[in-house]
Amino acid sequence: MAAFDRAAARAHTLAISIRSDLPGFKVAVARRALAGLPSPGDYRVVIKPLRYRTRPSLSGLCEFDLGRIILRVPEPFRPFDELVYVNARRKRGAGMRFAWVAEKVHFRTRRDVLRFLYCHEWLHWYLREVQSRRSGAETACDRFALRNFRRRRVTIEDALEALQGTRMQLLPDGFRLAA
Repeated sequence: MAAFDRAAARAHTLAISIRSDLPGFKVAVARRALAGLPSPGDYRVVIKPLRYRTRPSLSGLCEFDLGRIILRVPEPFRPFDELVYVNARRKRGAGMRFAWVAEKVHFRTRRDVLRFLYCHEWLHWYLREVQSRRSGAETACDRFALRNFRRRRVTIEDALEALQGTRMQLLPDGFRLAA
């Protein structure tokens, strides 16, 4: 348990390695946008453009085998609304049916999009790399991102709060990455 606490404390203080493939969007701007958020250890954050046909949306990816988090920012950017699913309640009866609880979030700036996507993908990283659990907890990641992306400072305790009540399985030994 002591090793877990040390790793958690160290994760917040490390600098985030960032690369921007988004034309006209400098790394310094991205670094300021992600200030106050926890570090993904030795993972690299890559910011890419997200081309769309009809309307902007959210898109991010945590590539565990390559050690990077990809954040895709809608291009051209314009403010947009997105439904974020934060909880699900099982419906009575046969089968696996759910009633989803969603909140509409207004993304005004690229900074909002970057912080939301980063919080979401960071929790996937945290589940897999720090807690050695399967990282597919989408509603927990959305809940964490929704609660924290506009906060000035986000901590490991905030992540643990978002994970309360979730039932995640441990990662099988064959899928853990060698350190």
